[in-house]
Amino acid sequence: DQALQALQALYSSPDSATKKQADDWLTKFQQTPAAWQVADSILSRGDLPLQFRFFAAQTMRTKVQFDFYELPAESYIRLRDSLLAHIDRFRAQEFQPIHTMLAIAIADLAIQLDSAWPNAVQLLFERFGQNPESYSTLLDVLRMLPEENMNYKLMTDTQKRQSSRDRLQQTAPQVVQFLLTLQCPSVNARKKVLECFLSWIKFTNLQAADIAQNPLIPECFKHVTEGGELSETATDIIVEILRMSSLDLTFFQPVIQAILSHLGPLQQKFATSLAHVEAALEADPDGLLQICRIYVETGECLVPLIMEQIRNDEVLNILHVILKCTDLPNQEISSIPFEFWHRLANEICRRPETDAKIDQFQGIYMELLSVMIRRSCMSPNEDPFQADDDIVHYRQRLLNLAEDCLDILTPNSALEHVLKSLQEGQRQGVLMQEAHFFCLATIGARAEVRADSVLWQLIHSLPPLISKPVDENTKEGVILQFTKKTAIQLLGHLAKWLKSRPEFLRSALEMISSLLLQQAPPGAPAHVVERVKQVQQSASMAFKDICYAGKAQLHDLTPQLTQLYVSTIALPARMHLFIVDGVGHVVTQLKSDEGFRQGLEQLVMPLVNGITSEREKPQVLSEILDRLTTIIRQVKVENGSAKAADVGTLISNGFWPVARQCLEWHPGDSKCVEKSCRLLKHSMRCVPDLFKPLVPAVATTLVTAFQTQQHSSYCYSAEILADTYNKDPEIVPVLTSLFHQLSSIALQCLANAHDRLETITELIEDFYGMFERYLRHAPMIVLEAPTLPPTLQLWQDVIFVQQKEAIESVIAFIEAVLVLVAEAGKRFGDERKVRHGQLLRPHAMQVAPGLVVAIFKLIAQVPTRYVQENLPAILESIRAAFPQEFGSWLEAGLKQIPPSAASPAEQLKLGEQIVRGDDSMVYDAVTDLCYRCEQVRLRERGNHDDAAGGKSKR
Repeated sequence: DQALQALQALYSSPDSATKKQADDWLTKFQQTPAAWQVADSILSRGDLPLQFRFFAAQTMRTKVQFDFYELPAESYIRLRDSLLAHIDRFRAQEFQPIHTMLAIAIADLAIQLDSAWPNAVQLLFERFGQNPESYSTLLDVLRMLPEENMNYKLMTDTQKRQSSRDRLQQTAPQVVQFLLTLQCPSVNARKKVLECFLSWIKFTNLQAADIAQNPLIPECFKHVTEGGELSETATDIIVEILRMSSLDLTFFQPVIQAILSHLGPLQQKFATSLAHVEAALEADPDGLLQICRIYVETGECLVPLIMEQIRNDEVLNILHVILKCTDLPNQEISSIPFEFWHRLANEICRRPETDAKIDQFQGIYMELLSVMIRRSCMSPNEDPFQADDDIVHYRQRLLNLAEDCLDILTPNSALEHVLKSLQEGQRQGVLMQEAHFFCLATIGARAEVRADSVLWQLIHSLPPLISKPVDENTKEGVILQFTKKTAIQLLGHLAKWLKSRPEFLRSALEMISSLLLQQAPPGAPAHVVERVKQVQQSASMAFKDICYAGKAQLHDLTPQLTQLYVSTIALPARMHLFIVDGVGHVVTQLKSDEGFRQGLEQLVMPLVNGITSEREKPQVLSEILDRLTTIIRQVKVENGSAKAADVGTLISNGFWPVARQCLEWHPGDSKCVEKSCRLLKHSMRCVPDLFKPLVPAVATTLVTAFQTQQHSSYCYSAEILADTYNKDPEIVPVLTSLFHQLSSIALQCLANAHDRLETITELIEDFYGMFERYLRHAPMIVLEAPTLPPTLQLWQDVIFVQQKEAIESVIAFIEAVLVLVAEAGKRFGDERKVRHGQLLRPHAMQVAPGLVVAIFKLIAQVPTRYVQENLPAILESIRAAFPQEFGSWLEAGLKQIPPSAASPAEQLKLGEQIVRGDDSMVYDAVTDLCYRCEQVRLRERGNHDDAAGGKSKR
């Protein structure tokens, strides 16, 4: 009665709060043992609303799927007979959703009962195969049997799934024969037959001759050719047969021949559609997509044959159809062949007779390159600056296609082809020109620089094109502006060409520099300002690429470059950093010591001198710090050289004071703190010997700042100090004091936030990162630290933190400790590591049992995919460190897994895999457990959809 009242409230109450309350109650009710009987009772009552009975059918399905363990063995057959009786009553079309749910429940029950129902298919034929009126029931259940066997959302034992699979494969010929004999009175009935055939063809290993002679194959081709309701299922069947055939071309040769013999009408339909392609895409996009799927799958299946018979007309015909599919002006359809072309190119290039093969395929891939250019062309009816992510991603995939073409054609022959295409396509408009530029950015960068290449003519024409004024208020002007943006990107990608001709290099740099100094017209609307920004972003990236490539030819331009750097400092930081990077690269390559010093000072001092005036603006300070870091990262000097001394002076008098002041002014601004510490890191790495005198002051500053604000960057800075100076006896005491103080402060912070660790993931990341790096570089500092035991005890709490970088750091430290403990048990291990492992063992022994339990609690709660990937390695590390104790710890851990996820028998099997298995077996066991628990959690949350005319439980 309570369940009926809740259903009444869910479907009839006008109050949303009441509906929500009823929904929550029903979700929990579905997971109780009482739900078996209540669902059975509701299904028996013809007077109840359709939605109520759908809920009952759905409940029965989920009970069989998740809660089969609740049933006593004596109730198995009674439940089976009850479900068979129910489904027979719901075979009318109006009850189809209920019928489907019960079909799934029966299929799941056949797997769960295993040996208690060994003749499931035979019994189904006896019960529903004698009367045409019940054929639809038989077809629905038969279809679900293989599908549910492969459905890992069904919580059953591995052994039961395999036994069911063996029995179903034995009955496959009987099922297929039944499908062939059926006379269908309607399209819907025929669809059920085809869907059932598809389900079994995916599942079973039918003989090749039987498949080749199966009359359903020509019927499927007929449905695809004619179109209609059955064409999609028919396509799925053909594609599945091709996938199956690709596993053994020799064995399935009769099947392949049968399929090839039916391609003719499809090609004729495709050719007819191409005559009026836009109209065809408007009227029947599904039909074109189905033809494309079949031809691409045929190509995938026949790749080995294509390799051997490229001159065969039938093979060439298939390739040309796939090529035309790739050229369809529809992103979804034209993307389907991309992976085929990639695989074919890889196959061609890996063969020992590669050169001969490549020659044979060059014509096809030359055509494919032309297709790639055409498909890259932006729509003339949309603002290209506002292209959505789908278009951007599609164009990127087209560039990957161009890369495949380069492997077959060679970069230089591809370059000449694209340049010829560009010349011939001048009349096709600016957007087609932009598409060529887009393609050339990839091809030109890979091509060998040649003095006689036509590309030089294009390079010579780009600066005037880019400098050409545009009218932002016209559609043509917007397209030209976008083409200029792509031309700028092209120049950046052609930097290695430009550097071979200094006159081109300098003119390109001058033109780009002028763009960087431009501003949007006063009062320009937001979309115009955004276009200018996008163009300048491309210009700044091209500027950097050209400076990198032409550094040796640009030394005499250092004053002008540094002036540009100063003049553009008002640009957004993301743009200006590219300019800083490019100019810095030129300056740091200067051979003259004096020129190097002056150039570096000209870059650094405007930033250093600007710090004080921006004291109250942490965002601006962060951007200044970013620029300084970009500069110092470029610097590579020899120890003891005059340049090294100049850099050391600059760090002592400039970089370090700036970082210290920023930390003092804004200790609470995480971004400013992070940028300051990052500047210190790169300064330290640049000239470690000259930075050394600053280390005590840096350590003091870190501790003082960390006491005020527990920003993780301070711990990270301590890591870098340990990494750099761990072997310096003068600095080790500083490192020891620094580690003890920072770890003590951080530990207290973690303890205070033990119930909200997800809010301090950055601190967790760098706290455990500091422990791991000190353990690696200065192990005795860690081993003697009073903070070591409580840090290990926190493992069973921090393992639940799911933020990627934080848990990555935690796992790295756990594994570092356990590896050393395992080393202590080796007879001939590294003496130093053995001693460290012996010191760690008692601490790790105390926390390892709790860690194992915590890991399985985490599995039950469903960790992130990244954590799931790493849990097997942690368990293996614990097993290696404590082989005698691991089994009992694992037993306690497995008790955390909910019974609906894995039966005792399945837990025992998985436990054996984890205790005795190799890497792959442990990985498979943990992955299986994670998936099972994920399905249980999803079910506990309750998923909802609309079916049977109303809201229902899934």
